[in-house]
Amino acid sequence: MAVRKVKKVVLYSTISGILVAILTSGVWFATYRFYTAKLLEERQSFEKQLAQRNSLLQRYQDESKKAYVLQSAKQAGEIIGAMDLREEKIPSHVTPGNVVLDPKDLVGKHLKINALAGTMLTSDMVRDASKMDSTERKHESQYIRLPLRIQKTDVVDIRIVFPNGEDYIVVAKKKLSDVHAGQQLAFFNVTEEELMILQSALVDSYMREAELYAVPYVDPEFQERAVVTYVPTMDVLRAMQTDPGIIDKAKLAAMALLRPDLDRRMNELPEGSKVRIGADLPSGSGVSKRISEGGRAPLGPEEEGVTVPQPAAPNPGMQPQTQANTAPVQMPVEPPQNQGAPAADGTQPSPSAPDVSTGNSTSLLGG
Repeated sequence: MAVRKVKKVVLYSTISGILVAILTSGVWFATYRFYTAKLLEERQSFEKQLAQRNSLLQRYQDESKKAYVLQSAKQAGEIIGAMDLREEKIPSHVTPGNVVLDPKDLVGKHLKINALAGTMLTSDMVRDASKMDSTERKHESQYIRLPLRIQKTDVVDIRIVFPNGEDYIVVAKKKLSDVHAGQQLAFFNVTEEELMILQSALVDSYMREAELYAVPYVDPEFQERAVVTYVPTMDVLRAMQTDPGIIDKAKLAAMALLRPDLDRRMNELPEGSKVRIGADLPSGSGVSKRISEGGRAPLGPEEEGVTVPQPAAPNPGMQPQTQANTAPVQMPVEPPQNQGAPAADGTQPSPSAPDVSTGNSTSLLGG
């Protein structure tokens, strides 16, 4: 009897163990299948995204151009070395047409402008040292009117304006190497031809009451060089014809035909009307009035004749007011209608005396 019970316990235990094992295996298998399916789904999604990105990258590479950028910042005039360059892929829609594609076109060249690290180099940014004009020299000037906010990195046109308003470009697109706006000093390089043209313009500034001034470019890297329109004096043109440092002399003959017309127009100006334009503010202009008024708009004609009522005499029983409140308001006084008209006997009347009661003389212009 006892043996039978033991056999039953062993049998039930075995069956229970088998059932537990089967149940555990089923749960594990189901879990494995679930996570395997999920991993397969995530893998397929990742592979799809990777394929899309590879396609986008390939299209980006197909639509990009090879360009070279600077590894570090360099100043204008410095020589570009092979270690200064790094190859980059730049999208075509932001790549200029004159981007340099071959590093051989950059190594050994001189930078024309100051450039920061990462700057993409174009053919307009560099120049060959062998192409530099042999007559190029450093020039210092203190006869050109400079803008007050000019910077030493600016690129400017040097222009000249004559008393009759004629305005010409003397030297175009000059890169300043240094500048001192307070002293009106400018430093830049010039060739032999540009130097002689500048000297001619300086003579015109003395003899013709002309004014030389500088105008900076907004974006010199993308703006084209302006065309020189100034014609030197006949004496300077003759000197340029015999100067061995000036190679292109074909245009000097055309200049010699234009200069006499300019001289004739200047000679036709009355001596009293020759004014150096830009040296001083026009007399009575709105700018001069604003400056004299500290930026305030001057009174209009309709406001100058308005009479401001004077304060009444203080009541003896009231407290006296402060000086700031009792300051008299001075208004312009219109001149007598008959001032300046001759008397009946033909004598000229004497000018009206200043108003000594207020200590100020009255101007006829309300000033």
